[in-house]
Amino acid sequence: MIAAGNAGDPASGDDALYRPGSFENYQTFGLGTLPADAFATADRAFHDDVQAWLAGRLPYDALVPHRDRLGLDLRPHHDGRRLLPCEVALADEVLADMVEDEVPDLGVQTERITSDPFERPSVGVLAALAWIDDLVGNRRAVDAWMEDERDPRLVAAARRVDRAPPCLYVDGVPQLPLSGRMTPASGPPGIYVARAYRLGEGWAFSSRVDFPRLPDVATLTRRLQVEGWRLRTRERRATWEDVLRQRSDVLYRAVAEGSRLKFAAG
Repeated sequence: MIAAGNAGDPASGDDALYRPGSFENYQTFGLGTLPADAFATADRAFHDDVQAWLAGRLPYDALVPHRDRLGLDLRPHHDGRRLLPCEVALADEVLADMVEDEVPDLGVQTERITSDPFERPSVGVLAALAWIDDLVGNRRAVDAWMEDERDPRLVAAARRVDRAPPCLYVDGVPQLPLSGRMTPASGPPGIYVARAYRLGEGWAFSSRVDFPRLPDVATLTRRLQVEGWRLRTRERRATWEDVLRQRSDVLYRAVAEGSRLKFAAG
């Protein structure tokens, strides 16, 4: 599946290919000022410039006119829903097992999380893959697992963890913007990306991947903002938390890349 890619994000795979935005969604929820042919032209130009920016051929500022013309800004949009508590924990080992059972070409797929084709995946990396579209019909390993799992409490936990947006944490404190209703009261020490979810009266962290250094948060935020603009070409109701959920592979590998840069710099 990792075939196309981009020189600046080689593990992006088919995500580097052009997927047309939704003109219908633009008319209904966007500015609605462009006719269909102008929208299609602007949408394709935006995609091409994003790929050029990722490859280092364009500055970030070159993307801002596209954002404004297509009406893609994310700043006012947070998910206001609250996270419902789970009765039982959804262990990363359970998620890792379902990925090993369901995901083909596992060695290739882990690169979408680690951005390193030679890194042996941890349990946390495999757990993170459970939430990524990589099966036939854009299904996820967790979706296939829920169809067969007989413990309703585990299925309910999976559905509730699914709503929890992954985020970069330092000692349980989110380093990215996050809805207050989805922000944990506390968390374990360390630098990690994980999904903080409610467990009984407290919080637990799913799909946790640890990192040796904190990446540059401003660079990471900008990368995710661009992913948010890309997502909103198809769905302008998408919130910031939707970006974290639906572009979770970008979050994990961007943190991995940034952490390695900081580690190499000492």
